[in-house]
Amino acid sequence: MSEVGRNDPCPCGSGKKYKKCCLEKDEAQAGQQREEGSAVGSAIAWVLGRYPEEVSEAIRDDYLGDLDDDEVEALNALPPGLRGMVDVNLYEWLLADAETEIDGRPTRIRELLLGPGGPLLTARGRQWVEALGERRLSLYEVREVRPGEGVEVQDLLRREDPPVWVQERAASRDLVRWDVAGARLVRRGADWVFSGALYPIDRDDASALREVLSGDLEGEDPDGATARHIVGAEIRDHWLRSLVAEPVLPALVDQSTGDPILLTTDRYRVADWPALEQVLAAQPDVEGDREAGWVRFEPLAGEMRRSRAALNVKEPDGLEVFCRTLALADEARRWLEGLAGRALAHKGRELVDPTSPKARAALATAPAAEPPPAIETEVLHGFLLRHYANWTEEPIPALGHRSPREAVRTSEGRQAVVDLLKSYEQLEARAARQKGVPAFDFGFLWARLGIDRE
Repeated sequence: MSEVGRNDPCPCGSGKKYKKCCLEKDEAQAGQQREEGSAVGSAIAWVLGRYPEEVSEAIRDDYLGDLDDDEVEALNALPPGLRGMVDVNLYEWLLADAETEIDGRPTRIRELLLGPGGPLLTARGRQWVEALGERRLSLYEVREVRPGEGVEVQDLLRREDPPVWVQERAASRDLVRWDVAGARLVRRGADWVFSGALYPIDRDDASALREVLSGDLEGEDPDGATARHIVGAEIRDHWLRSLVAEPVLPALVDQSTGDPILLTTDRYRVADWPALEQVLAAQPDVEGDREAGWVRFEPLAGEMRRSRAALNVKEPDGLEVFCRTLALADEARRWLEGLAGRALAHKGRELVDPTSPKARAALATAPAAEPPPAIETEVLHGFLLRHYANWTEEPIPALGHRSPREAVRTSEGRQAVVDLLKSYEQLEARAARQKGVPAFDFGFLWARLGIDRE
């Protein structure tokens, strides 16, 4: 039921009180959903009671067929939230797609449910069970989100179809723009709704999965039984494997050089501070002083620049030079020792992998001051605006070290740029949703490249 109070303004934006506007409709919809949920529960109980061995065999051979024993054990050990999601998806598969052998004949379980001798269901409950089997799963990309109302989705396997608006209050509070998920759409009156099952797919995997499905469906009737089986099996298998796969931390790569990020600190003993200060003050690409430390910059296009090395003073005679990659650290060491000569002596080097357990533990236990959300958002958005100011012209490792401007000249490169921008927006939208602040708008990058975000 809605959390809106009866006398609160209606969420639809009409300006009326909730009780005078959408309350009656929402209560009717909630009652309808309860009836649908009850029908699903009754149908599952009936199937498990009548055909326990057949259902177990179908789950083992079809739904979990590509998982080995260790993976099935890992699936059963998932946290309650994920385990519950697996059960919801599994039960819907039983009602909508599962087949078993009855008297030597392959039979869809929904035929048993809806045929003579099936469970006693209300008219609405029976309609819902019938509707679950009418459409197959497909792969959808979220195009627009109105939290608490619904989402607009695009079928990635039917690009020619227009986007569809889905009335979905619960999922709309979790989904963000450019999320990808396997889902089934069902008609509820004049509206489209999600059936209940949802298979979230990582954006990095979505393009590859879509290519696999498009290839498998070539020459097939998109609404036929073969297509239904292929699409459902691929989406289920991909999602289940993602749940039990060993977590792999993404490789962190420096955007400017393409080198792996390896936090490197070289430590020096300074024998002659005046000589060191004098030589650093004479460098056109160095700013700072002994009190604040020094930064060596690398110029970019226009007025943009990027740090190559940070020189931090450790009184009375220490200097630490920090770089974000090993290659930058080696270059900085040659540069500094060539400039300073005997004014300093190298003492040692520390390397820290930012993905290591040690680094993650230090980050987790480090105290952090929490600025007010509005100030934090303003600072972050300002940083992102500066960070991406020259993005369209910079070589990007993910684009084969081409700039986005160069990449969009080919259809393949253009798609790669679109996927990259969608990934940026998806991650930013999810982070902003978690913090309850506005998301940074990447629209200026789309516009600068002449790409229609819609």
